[in-house]
Amino acid sequence: MQLKRCARGLAAATVLLTLGTLTSPAAAAPAENWTQDGYGAGHTFYNPGESVINSGTVKKLKTRWTVTPKAAVDSCPLNPVAPIVSGGRMFILEPDGNGVGAYDTTTGKKLWSYFAGYVEATGLAVSGDTVVVTDVACYSNSNYDSNVVGLDAATGAERWSSLTAWTTDTVVVDQGTVAVSGYCGTCDDADHGVEAFRISDGESLWSRPNAVLAGPVADAGRVLLARTTSNLTEAVSIKTGLNHWGTGLRYAASAADPARDQFYLSGSPGLRAIAAATGKTLWTVKNEAGELATDGRRVYVASAGRFNAYDTKSGKLLWTRALKTPGNPVRAGGLLYATSGTSLVVLAPTSGKTVRAFGTATDHVVAAGGRLFVTNGRTVKAYTP
Repeated sequence: MQLKRCARGLAAATVLLTLGTLTSPAAAAPAENWTQDGYGAGHTFYNPGESVINSGTVKKLKTRWTVTPKAAVDSCPLNPVAPIVSGGRMFILEPDGNGVGAYDTTTGKKLWSYFAGYVEATGLAVSGDTVVVTDVACYSNSNYDSNVVGLDAATGAERWSSLTAWTTDTVVVDQGTVAVSGYCGTCDDADHGVEAFRISDGESLWSRPNAVLAGPVADAGRVLLARTTSNLTEAVSIKTGLNHWGTGLRYAASAADPARDQFYLSGSPGLRAIAAATGKTLWTVKNEAGELATDGRRVYVASAGRFNAYDTKSGKLLWTRALKTPGNPVRAGGLLYATSGTSLVVLAPTSGKTVRAFGTATDHVVAAGGRLFVTNGRTVKAYTP
């Protein structure tokens, strides 16, 4: 099949370095890793390595720094993307220049910026020492190509740039590979597609037309693809695209359990757990839907007007807690973070009882390296005990 790609050269990229800030923070700092939206490839919103912020220190949290990137007059509108934390650096998308900024997690000082001209950076992840960025073209109703770019995490220097025919809206990184999917309005024979690239050099590994990533989720190198021309969901290798299994149902993938070999899916008839190796349904909670996090023991769902916690083995309801417009569940350090309206609340994961209520959060909550990062629009606040 021939795919029609709109000709577009990669816009000129400029790296702006702040002098004297390229050294990493002290090596003695707690390990940091929140490498993609949802913590990691499993999209669990669970950081098992966080130990500094816990039930004994959470009430001592104080704001240490705040960053609010400026929006350029002619910048493209940015969809909110969670801060990415790795190696003593926080990476965020920046409206000013439609690029990426790196900041010191200790001080909030900017380390570098990457600007890619008139493109809109839409996705962000870190794999090893490479920052992976995806973009779409600005101000165009006929150009659906996207760039997938690899940057040096320490300096922001561009290592490679690859082109995919799809306007990328879903991204997942696993096993040294980034898979992207999205829509194309000018492609022959297919209006959606998936493509995977090797992160070390940007080489295209495989592509699949008439399919999308069922979610930004991978489990042991497997990703779920939902066909756009039929009711079919397939589990394929993120490295090769080879099929593991398929089912005649169309799923949306929310997370992969960090302790059990199972995916959590949303959609009709509700919340469903399936075996990642076979696709077999393990349990279903009817009419349950919402943002979720899982720590291997419980699945926490921001449902309608309440938080519900379910047993990962059986799907049994363990507790429920009423909250106003709940969202953004995050598990770390023996705590469950959530938003209730515009308030940020900290709950006990075993019962849903309030540990502390403080601050505001409207978009994202990230807990890594002894720091809590909270976003409100373009603003990021960092808290430590």
